[in-house]
This record gives sequence, C-alpha cells and structure tokens, in this order.
Amino acid sequence: MRRLFYSLALLSILMFACSIPSLPSQPTTATIPPAATIIPGPTDTLVPIDTLMPTETTGPIANVTCNELSFYLDPALASGYNCETVPESAEGIEITPQYTNITFQGYILSGKFFEAHISVFPVQRYSQLLPDNIPGQVTDLQALIGGGPTGNSLPLLPIFNAAQVFHAQYQVVPFTNGGGIRFITLYAQYYALINNHDLFYTYQGLTTDGLYWVSAILPINNPILPANGDTPPGGMSQEQFSANYVSYLTDLTSQLNSQASDSYTPSLAALDALVASIKIQP
Repeated sequence: MRRLFYSLALLSILMFACSIPSLPSQPTTATIPPAATIIPGPTDTLVPIDTLMPTETTGPIANVTCNELSFYLDPALASGYNCETVPESAEGIEITPQYTNITFQGYILSGKFFEAHISVFPVQRYSQLLPDNIPGQVTDLQALIGGGPTGNSLPLLPIFNAAQVFHAQYQVVPFTNGGGIRFITLYAQYYALINNHDLFYTYQGLTTDGLYWVSAILPINNPILPANGDTPPGGMSQEQFSANYVSYLTDLTSQLNSQASDSYTPSLAALDALVASIKIQP
C-alpha cells in the first residue's frame, strides 16, 4: 500500500486539523491585462505596465483588489483572479471565520494538488473559534518574523488534515504593512515522496497591528523533483523508503535549499515580489 500513515504523534495532529473550506460558486472575477494594469478608482483606467515598475522607494501599483486585500500580480504569473468572501464555518472539521480569498486564473502551473490562492483571516475571530490553536500559531509566527529560530514545523493557516512533511528555502519577507515568512513545503498523511504535483510555496504573514493573518499558497516546481509521488526513488520498495525516510528528507531538503531562485517555476523572486506587494487596508 503506497500511502503509509505517520506515527501516533501525527495522528493526534490530524484529529484537530481541518481542510480548506469550500468556496462560493459565484465569485467576482477580473483579468490581468498582458500589457496594462488596472488602477482601482471611480473609473478603471488602463496604464502601461512600464510606468508602474518599482523604484528604489516604491513598489509597483496594485492591480488586484479584493475587500481589504490588494497587491500587484505580474501578468507572467497569472492572467486573472477571482475575489471571494468565504462565509464562516464554525462546525465540523472545517472551522474558519469569514475570510477574503483570491484564487488565480491562468496560473503558470496547472493541475497541481493546490490551486494558487491568497487568503486573509481575521485573527481575533479565528482565535475565538479555535482558542487552543490560533493564539499559539500567532505567537510562533510573531517570533519567527522577529528573527527567532525555526522548528521542525512552521506555522501555516488554514489547518490541513495532514502534516507538514518538510520545509526548505525559508526566509523572512516583509509586506507593505506587515511581515511574514516564506518557505516551500508539502503536506501528507503518509511517508510522502517530495514531488512537483504536491509541492507549494507558502507565505504566512501578520499585519503590523496583529489584526489579520495573510496566507498565500502557490504551487511551485523544481526540475530535480519527480512529477508525482507514485514511485520511491532509486528503485526502493515502499518499505525501504519508509525505513530511510528521515535521511531522505534531510538530503532532499539540503538539495532544494541549494537551488537557485530561477531554477524554480515560478521563480522564488517572482513569488517574493508578489507577497511583498500585499497591503491590508480594512
């Protein structure tokens, strides 16, 4: 059987985990023009992208706005976006407050485990719904933003019904009115092969006032990884792979950490620029 479950420690985590909630069926949609950026205002105005490039003191003008969230989306990353307000879910395993969610249309990678999206959660209400989980995650993230050491698992919202298998390419990245961490990772309920179908870049951030948590989940690929997690490496059986899993993760994490930004698709620099442009303005 390909998917072997983690130890009892992992299973205890899964008991309290929940998956991403279903999204409304009729979101607001928008398209990112290939040669122009939309500046929000009383009347949409098209401005050539060349005039919106960042300078030493300012970043590119936001071309995506959804509720309190705005940011600059490079048309090379995606052609458009859906803006949604996801209603509160206070029962079952999908517990989240009402939150803003943007999904990308025409993202550079398709057919991956996760759809590219950015979510903004109100911290106070999330903490009220999950008082045994969210305050601790907030404290952990604040420590990391302040330069604290990383542990075996990094904070990430929403909570998944799986465990964080590994993390690589960790870095603290500020955004317009807050700060956060970015890394690449993969979640699973078994001894998972790190692969391009499941791998994603994530950004987990907090606004300076602590009122909002920003979560970006964006699929990413690297040529040293297999397309999927179907077959253990080196001709190993599943039993051999499981027995050597810790050394496998250590080795592959080191390899991924040594890969250049532009070896990834999309590049780490492109995704960092996207999250750095985020602004939360209630």
